[in-house]
Amino acid sequence: MNTPILPGTLSGILPRILLVEDNPISREFLHEALKPLDISIDIAETLLAARSLARQYKHALFLSDVHLPDGGPDEIFLALRQLQENTIVIAITAEASPATCQTLMDIGYQEVWAKPISMATLQKNVTRLLGLKHVVAVADTAQALELWDEASALRAVGGSLATLKALREMFLSELPQHRKIITEAFHANDSSGLKAECHKLLAACGFVGAVGLGHAVKQLSEAASDSEKLNRFVQEVEACLAIQNVGAM
Repeated sequence: MNTPILPGTLSGILPRILLVEDNPISREFLHEALKPLDISIDIAETLLAARSLARQYKHALFLSDVHLPDGGPDEIFLALRQLQENTIVIAITAEASPATCQTLMDIGYQEVWAKPISMATLQKNVTRLLGLKHVVAVADTAQALELWDEASALRAVGGSLATLKALREMFLSELPQHRKIITEAFHANDSSGLKAECHKLLAACGFVGAVGLGHAVKQLSEAASDSEKLNRFVQEVEACLAIQNVGAM
């Protein structure tokens, strides 16, 4: 017997959204950005988990990355649409070229939002779609520094130094593993594996303001067999990891 779809935690008083994101940095940022809104938030890291939540609860909005461990853009959209045919489905992706956006719109996504997306823009978009009271994100409070783009990073997190510090700590703790996967894929001539990992890392770079590393990741993804691009990537990783106190940059 199918589990009944419930309207929400407060009998439908608060709109409910489903956030689907496998990248921990992106997921944490998006969740923090959505918290000030008058909504209930369900979170899934895989398509399997998203389908389970969509069977249990009625959502006003699906906000989903389009590259999950167990599904691509078509599979994600079709799975969510089959479960809740009238719910708004939004794609959020670091690969938001005009051609990619058109492909996603052709699949059926109502809108495509590019990563990194600022907290203010995310809140504005969600309030627009759901008809909520507008929430103004806090303005940035620091100037840009050499390694990190502090201004854009703070704008992304609504001016919260505590949130930025937490995201950067998570980012730096996961950076060695990203480097390992990317360098191993490069030496194994696994361009698809390299590009997939670069895709994950690029979005995270945007959210924490790692502009130098983000640029190196993008260049390596576009030239997956270029040893100079790999060396530049490794240098940028080492520069980021040399920062010992992410809260005092």
